[in-house]
Amino acid sequence: MHKAGQVMRQAVYNIYMYRLDYIQVFALTKLCQFLLIAPMTTIVFKLMLRVTGYTHITQQNIQSFMAHPFVILMIILLIMLVLLFIYYEMGFLFLMAFHQQRGIRYRFLHIWQQLNRKVISFFSIQVIFLIIYIAFLLPLASFIFPLTFTQAMSIPHFLTDEIMSSRSGRLLYTAVAIVLVIVGIRSILALPIFTIQPKISILRSLIQSWRFSKRGLFELLGLLAMLVTVHMLVMLGITIISTLPLYILERLIPSAALVTAGITLAFLEMVFVVLFSMLQAMFSQVMVAVTYYTTAFGKTRFTLKVKKRRYKPLSFIVLVVFIVLSVMNIISLENSVYAPDTKIIAHRGYTTGNVENTISGLVSATSAGADLIEIDIQQTEDGQFVVFHDQTLRRLTGKNGVIANMTLGELKTLTIHANGFNDKISSLDDFIEVAKTLNVSLLIELKVHGKETEDILPKLVEKLKAYKVLDTYYVQSSDPQMMTQLKKLAPNLRVGIVYALNIGLMDETVDFISLEESWVTDQLIAEVKQQKIDLFVWTLNKDQSLQEFIRKNVNGVITDLPDIALNIRKKQNEREYFLQRILNLLQFMF
Repeated sequence: MHKAGQVMRQAVYNIYMYRLDYIQVFALTKLCQFLLIAPMTTIVFKLMLRVTGYTHITQQNIQSFMAHPFVILMIILLIMLVLLFIYYEMGFLFLMAFHQQRGIRYRFLHIWQQLNRKVISFFSIQVIFLIIYIAFLLPLASFIFPLTFTQAMSIPHFLTDEIMSSRSGRLLYTAVAIVLVIVGIRSILALPIFTIQPKISILRSLIQSWRFSKRGLFELLGLLAMLVTVHMLVMLGITIISTLPLYILERLIPSAALVTAGITLAFLEMVFVVLFSMLQAMFSQVMVAVTYYTTAFGKTRFTLKVKKRRYKPLSFIVLVVFIVLSVMNIISLENSVYAPDTKIIAHRGYTTGNVENTISGLVSATSAGADLIEIDIQQTEDGQFVVFHDQTLRRLTGKNGVIANMTLGELKTLTIHANGFNDKISSLDDFIEVAKTLNVSLLIELKVHGKETEDILPKLVEKLKAYKVLDTYYVQSSDPQMMTQLKKLAPNLRVGIVYALNIGLMDETVDFISLEESWVTDQLIAEVKQQKIDLFVWTLNKDQSLQEFIRKNVNGVITDLPDIALNIRKKQNEREYFLQRILNLLQFMF
């Protein structure tokens, strides 16, 4: 087996000697991705909505939407499109690396023809094995291939949060993740084997990859780790060096900071794209070298004179792109939102140091400075409102019991546990009384279990009227019909609908929507603003997500970390330096 240093040197040598080829391949790949794949996906989805008659897709109607024959056909078409894109994108890189390492002359047309000969596999039973292969590889793909089509594929945070909320869920999630990573690594060589060997099937490629990685797994992991580590260190070094002039100018000559910031950001954007592309090329070189034991260094096909002539149009294009990016960044940075008024909403109170949906969590969230406190309520067997999230008691009490089958008095005697803390279950009345004392408003989420009384909404409205909070509180639920009815009963109450999933145009009669972050796009933010509907995004527990949506000035962010969210909003209110804003933007993009 090759030594790591020899494999790395060979990879760097080949990429340098054939750099023009890689520039052309990456340019064509990205053009195809942004000009063909993405627009086609949008067109197909709009066509699905038109044919099925849906305006938008939510968790309530997604099952009936997905069951429509036309939708099934279009989804199969999109899956095939994605698979073909990944196959051609990575296939070109693997075949280029193989020819370069063997010193064999090649033309793009010949590579294209070789890849085309195997496209028939995508229209046979073999495609099932390819889908399984891609599924196993997804946990690694977004990390190893940051600029490929797989980057945006991830599990929505609300699903992982629910899974991770219990010990058994965490163990199951960890076990599944370990299995996926191991199988993904063991199968990682299947695609280069399939693309390089003319007559091998996808299934045989998977088997060969599994057998090979059994003896060479640690070497492969070591090389991948080395690649990623060097890549990150280079990115860090370039970022520090290139931002140093901006750091100095912002403090000595503030008037020059805006232009310098725009140029710096454009430079870093272009450099990062090149670095990520190089990482992808290096990865393909290493995989081919390890799989086929190639040791000979490739030789350049062009003379130095010819290369210089071919660089002239490339230099012009790079200069034009750099100027355009710089101008766009200067305008964007100048018009960036300052002093955002995004509401910080504490999810189920302040759960750090407290149990969720408890009075102590309410008090802690208020002390932290949260603008709103989100709580969950359900109707009990005796028609009262209890503050509790789950339909059963198992997760927080360790006991069997269903909320809808118990009275409020029975529930208030129980002790709930979470993260080493204990507390008592409280009623909605208890919460409102304490919240009024603390002068903080509540965002009440009505959980529907199916055993509610017919007068549940009038009861809730009367309670809020009695406490004189009808005009200052918010009420939301995942039941759209119930919230539409509530809005008619109490026009002054701020009523919203909770969506775990939403795709398509919004046409609501409520005051706000609460949407899981995975489905919030710039287009949707613009649409709800135009319709004068507030947008709350949930549940944001990462600095990057909080910074992104506070920067975009959405109406509210629902988070378990209100103190961190408040600190982020405060920094933006203080008109942070351009340098910090650039670093934030780079973090969002990569």
